[in-house]
Amino acid sequence: MEILKNANDVRKSLIDAITTRNVTLLSNLLLSIGICIFAFKFAFFEPGSVVLPNAPMTEVIEVRGDWANASFKRGHAIAFAELIGNISKSNINFVKERFMSAATPNLREQFQDEIDRQIAIISARKLQQRFTIDDVYFDEHQDVVWIWGSREITLPGQPHLIKTWTYEFRIGVASGMPKISYFKQYPGKPNTRQRVVPAADTIPELTEDMRADLEESGSEVKDVK
Repeated sequence: MEILKNANDVRKSLIDAITTRNVTLLSNLLLSIGICIFAFKFAFFEPGSVVLPNAPMTEVIEVRGDWANASFKRGHAIAFAELIGNISKSNINFVKERFMSAATPNLREQFQDEIDRQIAIISARKLQQRFTIDDVYFDEHQDVVWIWGSREITLPGQPHLIKTWTYEFRIGVASGMPKISYFKQYPGKPNTRQRVVPAADTIPELTEDMRADLEESGSEVKDVK
């Protein structure tokens, strides 16, 4: 009887061992499948993300790879306009650092000398500038954000100079961060009627579909200076 009991114990131990092995193999198989699915999605599907601009957020901000929605572009354009439009001797170097770090290499090369000249003027004359936004407009075909408002310039011992001022931005995205590929400023309200299609090698962010739509409406294709 003792021999039969030992045999039953051995058989039960073997059954338990086989069951445990089967459960382990199944768990490893399911884990491997899960890892493969995750790796496939990571390799072939670019995840989206939500980005908070430096301006008050009133709309959903979406970024996927090198694409960003209109809210992202408007929000960051507002932030940069407020940064550039409110300059004094005390913050000019901070403004320069923020603008240059967000600008594309081509834009940095265009504005480096001009910014350094403006820094010298502001520092020497103790100039202060304040910008109050009136409105914002984004044209998806030209991929340009216009921001205009009241620009007030103050010099010691002189009356304030106030005029309407416009900033133009083209905002791209790189690694979830805004990139300024085009910038222009001028007195008066936005010149949105002069629709210009930038050449492909000038503004690569403008898609072929956007260019085609603009050309069909009679716009002129030219390099953006």
